[in-house]
Amino acid sequence: MTRFRIFHRTHYHYSHPVTEGVSETRLTPFTDHRQRLLSFELHTSPLGAVQEDRDAFGNIYQTLWFPESHRELIIEACSLVETGAFSEAEGLGKGGGQAAVNDRSDAPSGVREAGSDDVTQSHAEWLMETSYCPFLPEVRELADDFRLREGGWPEILRLAERLYERYAYRQEATQVDSSIREILHQGAGVCQDFSHLMAAALRVGGVPARYVSGYIPCGGHLRGESASHAWVEAWLPERGWVGIDPTNNCPVGALHVKIAHGRDYGDIVPVKGVYRGQATQMLQVSVDAQVIQ
Repeated sequence: MTRFRIFHRTHYHYSHPVTEGVSETRLTPFTDHRQRLLSFELHTSPLGAVQEDRDAFGNIYQTLWFPESHRELIIEACSLVETGAFSEAEGLGKGGGQAAVNDRSDAPSGVREAGSDDVTQSHAEWLMETSYCPFLPEVRELADDFRLREGGWPEILRLAERLYERYAYRQEATQVDSSIREILHQGAGVCQDFSHLMAAALRVGGVPARYVSGYIPCGGHLRGESASHAWVEAWLPERGWVGIDPTNNCPVGALHVKIAHGRDYGDIVPVKGVYRGQATQMLQVSVDAQVIQ
């Protein structure tokens, strides 16, 4: 087993006092057959009321209320997580890979081996076009180079390799609200862009795909450390959901800690909120994910 300690700090500075703040956080690591959440603490300044629930995709989220006047807001999440001891290759075997609360991997074989029409219906939300994952002509051309639905996992690996070789990883190349148009036109992006582009290509190719947020270790060999990371899960009829990290051209393994999944980044923003007041805000985010065992 690999054990992580993760610290995620979000700090808002407001130019003038604000009131009646409401925030929503998705910072709680997932628990499934690939990883286990051992502890989770959420601290805020100022203190606020907290309510926890699950969204439509099975992700845990917290709603926070801050009614009193404040000039800054600090949200700190501390997690202790264990990921599976199996190797990346073993993780891709039967029963491996990512699983969600509503995973179909334990469905009867007749359902799991259903034809494309059934997949289109049962996984419709994971095949749809979104604002971050538009089905642009460039995406269709990319998908046409592969036999994604028929070829299965080997073709998905080839697609990840293509993205890794074609597009440069460059911090600050795009913005948090960028769609895949920017990485296509600039030839560079960050993990969010790689993941949106791969999810869009998979969906065009008929493979259900979901966008995943999470962490990788700081100071390691993987690209995208020291911040929230992103990758993709593809649904394969014989395996269920399987994770692939196009930013690093590798399957998801013991060094990936999953937080949440959605159709795109917009579904699983780590921290977002509103407040009442005439103020501008400055945002600082820091992440420290360390392997401790």
